[in-house]
Amino acid sequence: MKYQDNRVVTIDAIPAGVSGDKYLGALVDLGGKTSSLERVGRTIVSNLPGTKKVEVRVRRVERGSVGARLVSVTSEEEVVQRKGGLVRKAATKCMERLGLLEWGRGLVLSTIDTLLKAESKVHAHSSEDVELHELGSADTLVDILGVALLAQELGLAGARWLSTPVAVGGSVARFSGSTYPNPAPATAEILRSHRFPFERGTGDYELSTPTGVALTVNLVGQYGTLGQLKAEAIGYGAGSKEFNDIANILRLIVGRDENPSHGHDEVVILETNLDDVSGEVIGRAVERLMASGARDVTITPVFMKKNRPGQIVSVIALKSEAEKLAGVLIEETGTLGVREMPVARHISNRTATRIDLRINGKIYSAGVKLSKDQAGKTVRAKLEYEDLRKISNQTGVSLRNLQKLARLQLDSIDKHAKQ
Repeated sequence: MKYQDNRVVTIDAIPAGVSGDKYLGALVDLGGKTSSLERVGRTIVSNLPGTKKVEVRVRRVERGSVGARLVSVTSEEEVVQRKGGLVRKAATKCMERLGLLEWGRGLVLSTIDTLLKAESKVHAHSSEDVELHELGSADTLVDILGVALLAQELGLAGARWLSTPVAVGGSVARFSGSTYPNPAPATAEILRSHRFPFERGTGDYELSTPTGVALTVNLVGQYGTLGQLKAEAIGYGAGSKEFNDIANILRLIVGRDENPSHGHDEVVILETNLDDVSGEVIGRAVERLMASGARDVTITPVFMKKNRPGQIVSVIALKSEAEKLAGVLIEETGTLGVREMPVARHISNRTATRIDLRINGKIYSAGVKLSKDQAGKTVRAKLEYEDLRKISNQTGVSLRNLQKLARLQLDSIDKHAKQ
């Protein structure tokens, strides 16, 4: 997930933890539209089998004398449980109908995959076949899709999300007809697998839900608070229950980093070692990986056991695409295993513009990526290769000559930005 400007969202997950309804309430309090959540509900009815009706209600409440927004979701469903694969497929259809952009789509799929992997681990079933009860309901999809859509509409998709440790509560919780210690098994598994910090917090309640922590670990680039933040807006989301000793609210603080440096990108690196695969097979694998959404693919020659020459295939990908791309690697190369490593990248802040090139009396448009330094000055301008390739095919002018032709305009952009 990218945050290429200096906007920051801080998640205050202490003392009341995180849940889907509290995230929705906080985003509505920041200016998110109730009508957008109603549209999410209608979309789910059309795409989640067994769902007859979904209603979303937003109202103003007080929690511990603090005003907050409470989002309540009620649904009529013909089934009491659904398999994980069906829920993921329905979510994919919904996010397409809602017009979610790349950031939102990535958040939805990675959050659902996080939930499915946790349930799979807890119940010892595959992610596709694990039977979901509460987590398979329309309410859960409203939470996940709603957070993605509201964040996108509020312009927070490109922000940097930070979080305090998550409060999980104590004592026990009861669901699916059984009693469990807090945090619930799926919640504990998500926090464990993502090495995300948590604490008991105040009170003997379930403070954080599986959906809430799944959203958190996929929203957040790092935990902890920012040193110098210029706050611009604050949103409070209320939990459905009112406690005596703590205010059951989630606070989101939106502001700007007073010392912006550069952007960051959270990705994973997929790797596998090959020593018995032909160059043609590797070439086809690279082709399919890029077509399937890989950010980059590199091949590194190495010596393996018994001094056999081999290759390491490394794939940079979004977390939400990791499962699919690992499948492509296995299918195309026959490898028996793929390593997955989460990494954070430091990337230059970038914006985009377009320039016009006049060739033989006609105007052709080409995209330009502008890289910015810490002060916001342009340090590099790079033409979009695909645009230049199309212009070259249409005009017969070589790529190199097109780059020379564009140089004057690029120099003008650099000069103007530095003034």
